Amino acid sequence: MDRIIGWLAPILSTIIITAATASINAHIKRRDKVADERHAETEAKRKTEAEWREGVTKRLDDIEDKLGRSISQQASQTRSDIVHKCHRYLDDLGRASTEEKEALADEHKQYSRFCDDLGIDNNFIDELVARVMDLPEREV
Repeated sequence: MDRIIGWLAPILSTIIITAATASINAHIKRRDKVADERHAETEAKRKTEAEWREGVTKRLDDIEDKLGRSISQQASQTRSDIVHKCHRYLDDLGRASTEEKEALADEHKQYSRFCDDLGIDNNFIDELVARVMDLPEREV
């Protein structure tokens, strides 16, 4: 009997160790699979977020471009209006009423703030308005 136990002990030990190793390997494989699935989910989420951010950035760039064109158009229109009024008072009438001067001064003040905010140089407009302010008064 001792001989059988002596012969069986290493075999049983090997079987037990092999079964335990297989169980541990299966557990590690499951854990690695779960980790891989989580990693894949995280990568998919990151990709979705990156696409979303890219879309938002593109829309903001588009809005910024449209806003820039709109501001440029507004500045151009206001400058044209001021120039037109100044040339009318300076060249055509040679005078301007107090009300006209006040309205022009207010428009010029707002246009100057607008230009300061955007870094636009408008010296020729400043000079035209100053010349109009020096004109003699006309009655309305």
